[in-house]
Amino acid sequence: MTLGSSSQNKKAPHPRQVILATAFFLWLVAVLSTPTVVHALDLRDIFQVGAAFVSHVAIHESGHYILAHMGGAKDVQLNFFTLKGGNLYLGLSTARGLDPASSVSYKAAGEAAASYLFDAALESYRTRPTTYNRSLLFFSGTDFLWYTLYAFYLTGDRNPSYDPVGISQETGLSAEAILGIAAIQTTLNSYRIYSGNDGVMPYIDLDQEWVEFGIRFRL
Repeated sequence: MTLGSSSQNKKAPHPRQVILATAFFLWLVAVLSTPTVVHALDLRDIFQVGAAFVSHVAIHESGHYILAHMGGAKDVQLNFFTLKGGNLYLGLSTARGLDPASSVSYKAAGEAAASYLFDAALESYRTRPTTYNRSLLFFSGTDFLWYTLYAFYLTGDRNPSYDPVGISQETGLSAEAILGIAAIQTTLNSYRIYSGNDGVMPYIDLDQEWVEFGIRFRL
């Protein structure tokens, strides 16, 4: 997971990309602005909101870290809030000696971890709707969408160290296809929060050599 900018070899995003990203952001706000979810942005308890954000980043990056070991990497490092190449990385996992067959799984492992975190946070939220749990739902439930928007539409270089860009390069999926997957995931999870119904559940499953994005239906 990264956030930042670099002045070297970076092109400005096309105006249409900025417009598209802005439109999707406004759509995201509308989807999440239900009476239940909007309290995730309650800053009266900033400590719990901050703790939820740090927890989310840690779990996301731990997904990469665990998968790297599963993929046979010999030199795996995990850093948080670090600068590299002019970019500020909220979390940065690096792996040397990774089995090439595990490359796509490694790229997607952070999003898979965030997806698992969302399910755990939702279960906890339904029994204890604390600020921490609500915030954790917000961060984990929107992770893939905002990261995709940032990686493809708000930066000019499409850095392969960004998870969505790496997934695109490894799978051949277009930016639009990945954005569609992320938007569907966020929409369905928002519905689960609002309705309390888990009849339709998006998921990300993976092993060291495969990744699956899908939807489960429960009768």
